[in-house]
Amino acid sequence: MSTADLKPPQGDPRVPPLAAAHADGYVRAAYDLAAHTWGIPNNLIRTMGWLPALATTEVPYANSFIFDDGPLARWPSPADPSARTLLPYAGFVDRVTKELLINLVSLLNRSRYSITHHTVIGYATLTAAGEPAEEMLLHLVDSTGKPDFEAHPEHYRDPHLHALRFALAAHTDPHAVTDEQFAALRAVLRDEAKGRIAGGPLGGEPGTSTEEYLDTWVNGALVELTWLVLHFDGLLNGWFTLLRVHDETSVAADGIDFVAHYNATVPERLKVRNNNLLGPTGWGR
Repeated sequence: MSTADLKPPQGDPRVPPLAAAHADGYVRAAYDLAAHTWGIPNNLIRTMGWLPALATTEVPYANSFIFDDGPLARWPSPADPSARTLLPYAGFVDRVTKELLINLVSLLNRSRYSITHHTVIGYATLTAAGEPAEEMLLHLVDSTGKPDFEAHPEHYRDPHLHALRFALAAHTDPHAVTDEQFAALRAVLRDEAKGRIAGGPLGGEPGTSTEEYLDTWVNGALVELTWLVLHFDGLLNGWFTLLRVHDETSVAADGIDFVAHYNATVPERLKVRNNNLLGPTGWGR
């Protein structure tokens, strides 16, 4: 065992996960869908299980702006609504950028469940994309919680830096986000859209090279990006903290020992930084 391994938090969950044996068939199906879609049985969906309507809608809702990449569907063409052209239903922003933003706001909020799970998800996602995953995640914030990415621009592409600055501004005060910041982000997303459209399955598709098509893509990207940031920053991070949602630790009870997986796969420097932020209570203070 490493001294950098994840420390257990103090106290019990304020609302415990709802065991599958006590849930109805629809909620159990949501548990199964969450485990299948997100890769592990998890206490996020099992805590939501106490509110069945929330549990049964959570997976498609969350996937729509976090994990989904498409599918493509024929929409009225932005340039000519009487014609049809292909557009995504989701995935206007790439997964690397999304994981950087989720990790940034979760670290700023010292939200345990988001930090632990999205360190694992983010590290895997960035590594699979060929990015310097450890450096990119490590320098989002330092061990005191201060944003650190501006001091290490060599680890990020320009679109990442623009998105991170925007997320930090939204976290600090959404009222203070200026028109100039928004316009700069829109311009960066437009350049990214051109490359993704030309280099992906939409390249050469009729109607995808028009200015109207790019406008449509960028508007979708802005809705997706802002919703992602504020879903975590303004809702999920605080919910995990308020209810003290625990990491999964028991194969018998939880279906997985997530903490063992975290300790085995997360680089030491990330574990040390995360432990410093989570503090002696394990809850961020």
